This record gives sequence, C-alpha cells and structure tokens, in this order.
Amino acid sequence: MTSTWKELHDYYKGQDWTLKPSIFAETVKEYLTNGGKILELGSGLGQDSLFFLNHGFEVVSTDIDPSPLEEIVSKLTEEKKTQISVKKIDLNNCLPFEDNSFDCVYAHLSLHYFNIEITTQIFREIERILKPGALITFLSNSIHDPEIKEGMFLEKNFYNIRGVSKRYFSVEFTRKVTKNFEVHLLDDLGQTYKDEAKGVKNLIRFIGRKPVERNFGAALPFVAGIIERTHDGVLEVLIQTRWKPSSDPVYTGTLEFPAGSLDRPYETVYEAMAREIDEECGLRLKKIKHEDKTEIYEPNFDAAFGFKSFCCTQQLKGGKPWIGFIFICEVEDAEPKLESDESRDIGWMKAKEMKEIFLTSPEKIFTLELPAWEYYFKERNI
Repeated sequence: MTSTWKELHDYYKGQDWTLKPSIFAETVKEYLTNGGKILELGSGLGQDSLFFLNHGFEVVSTDIDPSPLEEIVSKLTEEKKTQISVKKIDLNNCLPFEDNSFDCVYAHLSLHYFNIEITTQIFREIERILKPGALITFLSNSIHDPEIKEGMFLEKNFYNIRGVSKRYFSVEFTRKVTKNFEVHLLDDLGQTYKDEAKGVKNLIRFIGRKPVERNFGAALPFVAGIIERTHDGVLEVLIQTRWKPSSDPVYTGTLEFPAGSLDRPYETVYEAMAREIDEECGLRLKKIKHEDKTEIYEPNFDAAFGFKSFCCTQQLKGGKPWIGFIFICEVEDAEPKLESDESRDIGWMKAKEMKEIFLTSPEKIFTLELPAWEYYFKERNI
C-alpha cells in the first residue's frame, strides 16, 4: 500500500493545484479560532499542513508515506520547524496520541479507504484524541461519484477501484459515524480544484465539534425581534446567519432574526430590543408593532410594569436553556449592516421565501426561533 501512495504522490507533484491550499482547507479555516494544535491525517504533499502552519497553528502532519512531508519541512525556517512535526501513520491502526490532545483533526480525502470496522474505529479514535469543544473536519468521496460504477463490490458503498479500496460516503452514513459530534457543516457539495475545473460538486464535507459538557445553573432570558418591512408591495423580513463557532457551535450557520440576552439589570425589554437591533444590524428601532404594556407601578420606592410580547419561546433540550420574548419590529428606512462578528450575511428576504425554508428545511433555522416563525406566518396569513 505504501508504494501505491508513493506513486500517487509522485504524480501529484506535477500538478499546479498542489502548490496551494485546498478549497476545503480554506473553508475549515473559517471555523477555527486563532492558534491551537491541528492534526492532519493523510497529509499527502503537505500543502494544507503548510497553510495551517502559516496561519499560526501548531501542526502534526501525518501520512503512510511521510517522505514528501519531511522534504517540505526540511526547507522551512528554524522557527517554523518548531511548530510542525511529521509522523508516519497507518490509519488501520489506533492513533498514537493521548486523549484530549488536539484542537482540530483535519482530513482531506484520506478517511474513505477502509472497511466499516476500521472506519468506525477511526472516528472513535478521532473523538478520543480531540479536546472537548475541538473540531473534526474532513472531506470524502460520496455515493454520487460516477467512479463508483467502475469498481468491484467489497461491501456496501465500499469498492476496489483499480487496485485501491474506496468507501463512498452518503450524508446519512456520515452522520451515523459522527453521531457523537455537534454538526456545523454536512453536505455533498465539496470539491477539489480538479472538480472545480469540471464544474463538479459532489464530495462529502463535514465540520463538527466534540461537545463540551455544560452545567447551567438557571434558565437564560433573552429578547428577540422579527423585523419586517413592505418593499415594492412585498412583505420582507430581516434575516442573518448565526455565527458563534466557539460559544454556540450547535447552531452556528443557521438562519436567525436578531436576538440577545437580557443580562443588564433593570433594562426594559424594549430598551434591550433596541440595543440588540443597533448592535447586530446597525439599525434604529422605530416601532414595536402591537405594543401593549401597563403603566409603571412604583408603590414602595421600586418599579415594575407589565407587557405583552408577540410570543415567547423556550429551549427544551440541546443548545442552551433559553427562554424569552419575541417582538415584531419596524426599523428606520435604511439598509442593514453587520455590526457584530456573531452573525453573517444579513439582508432582507421575502417572507414567503422564509416560510418555504421553514416548511421544507427547518434544520436550517435556529431551533429556538422556529415556534416564533409558526406564530408569525399565521399572524400574517402567509
């Protein structure tokens, strides 16, 4: 098998796409916090290991044939050499690393060469060596690869292709072997530069996180706003992508409306709502629609008032123990702009398009906000 990989490495050296980081490596970089220790499994010619090294990570670069990696490392500066190590590893065997020792395990097209027993062992080993909260990231062949028809059947979705055994992952199988990880990204839209040149996207991408045990002493109150407008006669809602890979990895990448913790003593829900809209969207709250509140009562040198929100939602399991108040809001006539690094891709969406996502792909929406959308679509008769 080692001679097979040596032949492949010799062939790849002549390709110009080996001189730059892979598309998937650049995707993974977006999910990483600064610094940390990365283990690359099946590093090949090492371009992705160098990419992570040059972005400030400590790298352990491994392959069954480590000679190309050793050659690359020998040309690095002495300072860089202290941040990268090379190991020969056969993934048929258990990984020779201590428990909870890496911040990320990265594998680019290296985990799909094994039978089901070894494949299961690999993912169990990855879970073992990752720190709590650390990332598992890999790209693999998919069942949509036309090459699958050319091979000799070995077991389900596992074939011998021109002398090399290959497993073809499905989204469902990927989730099965990664069931102990929180999911950030799972689809079959991955590609290499070779695929990009052909306009092909069918590789399995997975980015997940080893869960961190959390002990919450109390529920977490929040306030949130469905911001709407009528534009050219069409009802639109303001949508952004939740992006908190460190503090909320479970729901990073989901669609959401602005929300924030009620964590300032005696700040009213209306003040908190205005603050969140300004901090997240760069917009000024103009109006809470259907606002309904009592007078403020101050009988004993204190103060309290009552209010009705549009609806309330509560997280019952998973994520964090949120419970809070949702309002329908109107903002000043201006375009939103991201004011926080905790969200991305903010913009107006037709309310009917949002309902279509709600009905067909609810997993793409922040779970805590799904009940509010149900109420909203009924309220607006959408």
